[in-house]
Formats: sequence, structure tokens, C-alpha cells
Amino acid sequence: MLKNLIHKKYILYGSSIILTKGLEILLLFYAAHHFSKADYGSLEYYKKVIEVGAGFFAFGFPALILSYTKSQNSKIYFYFLSILFVLVLGLVSLPFLSFFQWGILLIPFVFYASFFTGGITQSYFLVSKGSNWASTYKISISILFYSLVFVLIYFYQEAQYAFVYPSYFLLPILLLWWASEWKKRKVHLHKIKKYWRLFSRLLGKSFTLVVSNFADLMFLYTDIFIIKIMSEHAYTDIANYSFALNFGNMLMLIPLTLIQVDIEKLKKSTDYIKVLHKKILILLILSVLVLVIVYGGIIQTIFTKYQETFVLFLIILFAKFFQALSPLYGTYLLIARKFKENLLINISMLLLNIILNYFMYYHFGLYGIASASVISLFIRYVVLLRLNKIILKQK
Repeated sequence: MLKNLIHKKYILYGSSIILTKGLEILLLFYAAHHFSKADYGSLEYYKKVIEVGAGFFAFGFPALILSYTKSQNSKIYFYFLSILFVLVLGLVSLPFLSFFQWGILLIPFVFYASFFTGGITQSYFLVSKGSNWASTYKISISILFYSLVFVLIYFYQEAQYAFVYPSYFLLPILLLWWASEWKKRKVHLHKIKKYWRLFSRLLGKSFTLVVSNFADLMFLYTDIFIIKIMSEHAYTDIANYSFALNFGNMLMLIPLTLIQVDIEKLKKSTDYIKVLHKKILILLILSVLVLVIVYGGIIQTIFTKYQETFVLFLIILFAKFFQALSPLYGTYLLIARKFKENLLINISMLLLNIILNYFMYYHFGLYGIASASVISLFIRYVVLLRLNKIILKQK
């Protein structure tokens, strides 16, 4: 088992995830040290808004490409059609976003959905060229993006825009690359029409994924938005909560690495889900112990203004443990094409989390919001586990 856990394919792809997420986390920690709590909280808030909006613009295509496409042609044409759809969706959405004075966020929405880590392009590279290509792409785009964010944090005074403006520089460049890739792949018009018929028939299922992914993202960020609405010192509370949350989010590196590397094995073998669950569980337990020690150390030495967040961090880490156990079973639902079931779970858990967050924040503040996440994520994990067992028995 230990040999399997440190297999070179996990190390290579895992290193790309650790590097890219590590850059983000280091940048956020630098911002937490550089800015006041209020400014850092505003930075985190706008970052979350962009991630949620990008989840809608991506329209479920990353998951669709990962789980549905099998032939090389389907991977290529689904990729190009997905990017075209996002661009059209962006144009259609511009008047709506402008009306609510969010027009400035359109470019980040499109960039994140199409080209950033976790977006359509990364999924395309993963299924068409393998994890090595996807790793190289993830590292390259992350270094470019976070370097620009760092420059803005260091030189620009308005913290909330640090994650907004880099997209304005990178999106035109990547669209030119996308156009050249279209020519390089010799994409033919008659094949586009053929795959569009299939693609358009899947838009209904993809819309199910949109709502499901949007609910999933909102589920993860409900705590931040509830704090923004209810707190009298919103950005300061967001700063405290986000600082602990960013450390807890490191647990998510484990399932992201193992699932994305072994996605093709999951498609081919129903038995492999048990093997992968065991690997994830072992690594999660070890990582929890390390994170508790490290977090306790840094808030006593470097980030002393966040000393009061240790108990909050422990509660969040408990919630993240159950969250990290869930992606394997959520991914298998998509592989099994149980889109409606996935949607129902995500929406019902979102509603539960909103209700729990509201009442528990009212009585217990930030501890209540973190505890609400523990309850919601645990229930979500149990539901996903039981549903997967039913599906596996049927197969």
C-alpha cells in the first residue's frame, strides 16, 4: 500500500497540484501578513465571488469532459465547443452583469472557467494528453497568474482587485493560443456540426451539472457570504475565518491528486473505488496530524494576530476531513451519469448548510458557522457513500 501511495505518477501530478495550490496559499498568507484584516477579508471575498461565478460560466464542462468523453475526437471537439459556449455565454451575460455593476468580473469569470486550474482546458489536457501535460499546464498558468497577483498586492492599494486584473492580461493571450490549437488540430466544420448535435443534446445534462456545481461551490462558500451579510465587522471576520479555512483546504490536495490521476481507472473498473478510498483515507489521517502541529506553530510565531483562530481551525479541519472523503464518490456519480442524483444531493445540502449557517452564526458566531460545515459535510459524505454502494451493487 505504501508503495502505491508514493507511485511516481502521483508524485508528479501531485507535485503540480501542491505547487499550484501552494502558490495560492503562500500568496494568501503573504496578503494576510501584508494587509490589515479588513483589506485581507475584502481580497478573500472578491476571490470567492470570482470562483463562484466561474463555476457557473464553466457550465459543468470540465466534469463532462472528464467523465463522458472516450474517443480522442470527442475530447478535441467537446473542448473547442465548450470554450465557444463559454465565450457566447459571456457576451450574453454582459448586460446583466453590467446592470448589477459586476461587469468588471466578466473577464475573470471567463478566464477561470476556460483556462485556469480546474477549468475546461485542464480537463481537456488530462483526458487527451495525460497527467504529465495537465501538470505542465497547471504549473505554467499558475505561475503566470499568481505572479501578476503578487505584483498587484505589493504595488496596488485596492486589495479586492488583486485577483481581478490578471485575467485581463492572460485571457487574450490564451485565446490566441486556443485559436492556434484549433488550426493545429485541423478541426473540420462538418465534424463540428456532427459533434454539436451530440454536444447540444448533452447541454441538458450539462445544465444539471451547472446547477449542481454551482450549488456545490455555494455550499463551500456559504459561510463566507453569511458572514458578509450578518457580521457587523464582515471583512475582519472573513479574514479570521478564511485564514483558518485556507490551511484546512490543504487536505483537498489529496483527493484532487489521486482522483484526477486515476480518473481513467475509475471509468473502467467499479472495484477501483475501494482501493482509491483506502489510499485517500490513510493520507488524510497523516495530513491532519501534520497540519494541526504546523498551524499551532505559525500562529504563535509568524501570524500572531490570528492566535485566536486555533479552535476555529480545529473545527474547520474536522469539516474538511469529511469534505476530502466526498469527491471520490461525487466523481463516480458523474462517471455513472447520475447527474440528477448529484444535483439533488448538492442542492439539498446547500439548503441545509444555509439554514444551519444562519441559525448557528446567530448563536455561536464563527464557531457556529464552522460547526454547521461539520454537520453538513458529514451528512453529505454519508449520503454519497450510501448512494455509491447502491450503484455498485446494481452493476
